[in-house]
Amino acid sequence: MQLDLPSQTDIYLLDQIMRGRLRANMRLLDAGCGQGRNSAIFIQKNIEIYGIDKSEQAIASLRRKCREWNPQYPPERFTVADLSALPFPDNHFDFVVCSAVLHFAENRNQFVQWFEEMVRTLRPGGIFWFRMTTKHTIEPYCRHIQDDVFALPDGTTRYLLDRAVLRDLMAENGLTFLDPFKTVNVNDIRTMATVVLRKNGG
Repeated sequence: MQLDLPSQTDIYLLDQIMRGRLRANMRLLDAGCGQGRNSAIFIQKNIEIYGIDKSEQAIASLRRKCREWNPQYPPERFTVADLSALPFPDNHFDFVVCSAVLHFAENRNQFVQWFEEMVRTLRPGGIFWFRMTTKHTIEPYCRHIQDDVFALPDGTTRYLLDRAVLRDLMAENGLTFLDPFKTVNVNDIRTMATVVLRKNGG
């Protein structure tokens, strides 16, 4: 798939594009799409992508931008919704993108609910790509609040991904690693994980 690459697109998502894992005939979901940072590239190339965000302002802004990026693209594909109840059927998407959203879960139960709801909409053989904060290398610098929620050195509060919790969720939901678990420590302020999973079957 040949694409002009907007500068705002997450570089780790671009990696998936450059490796041929996102194709023109796929149906995509951008879960927590905001104002379209990672949706723009697909809108411009008329690739079928849907987006949800809990912010009405963000969705209104994205719909306006959608008309600028591609006047023929249906802006109603982007809608206000919550990760806990996605307005899509089971096994609907080929690829689910969730960039820097899951770490806003308030507790482990909410994290699991969001995670499993996205997996529900993914078809067997589909790919679940997400980035979020993780405990890896950063936990000693954080203050524990509850569950896997911590106060980070930068003053923010985040849900931090735990490898054991992830392994359990993968086993329970029929997921396997498509890429190795990758982390980047940002100056001992936070650590971001990039996770690429495939839903078994298909």
